[in-house]
Amino acid sequence: MPAGHRQNLVARRPAHPAAAAAAATARVAVDARTVEIVQRARLIVEVAEVDLEVAEGRLGPFHEVTWHFRNALAESRRDWDRLRAELGTPKLDAALARPSVAVLTLGCDVSGRQRVATFIAITGRAYHVEPVPGTRLAPVQWHIGRFDATPDDGLYYACRLADRSTQCDCAEWAYQADSEVGAPPRPCKHLAALIALGWL
Repeated sequence: MPAGHRQNLVARRPAHPAAAAAAATARVAVDARTVEIVQRARLIVEVAEVDLEVAEGRLGPFHEVTWHFRNALAESRRDWDRLRAELGTPKLDAALARPSVAVLTLGCDVSGRQRVATFIAITGRAYHVEPVPGTRLAPVQWHIGRFDATPDDGLYYACRLADRSTQCDCAEWAYQADSEVGAPPRPCKHLAALIALGWL
């Protein structure tokens, strides 16, 4: 086969499906208010799913508390389906792919001031975030992990160091730090979310 013909075949080779989908999602226009609504709705669905799972495990499937959480999940899923019908799947996916803007805070202590659980949306999944006391080397630190994480998923520390650089101990950040020698690694999805919210 002539070399020129081989080059044309390579040039026409389609992109990886995931890369093509991400590029298409990035081109969909979504306003900031829609992004917040979609991300918050997704957080509510995920929290409701875990609430029901925990209630069934501790109280059984027919306990009144379990029924309450089952109804809450059904309502949150109806709202999610209504959003999908109104906006369409491309806009929903685009909103979930945008930097985090939605924050869901649940519970407080007796004084009404203390946050008990804070969740943010990262690429359409709920993450629990908790501030950690800083140190001289890392004045701003966050503990972050998937809300429905299994022991294998792990929890991560994301921080802003004293020199204003950011660091995370997740595999994505470590891989980029190793592969981009001589340049500061790009923020991982955890750092990018916290930076977008102004928390790092």
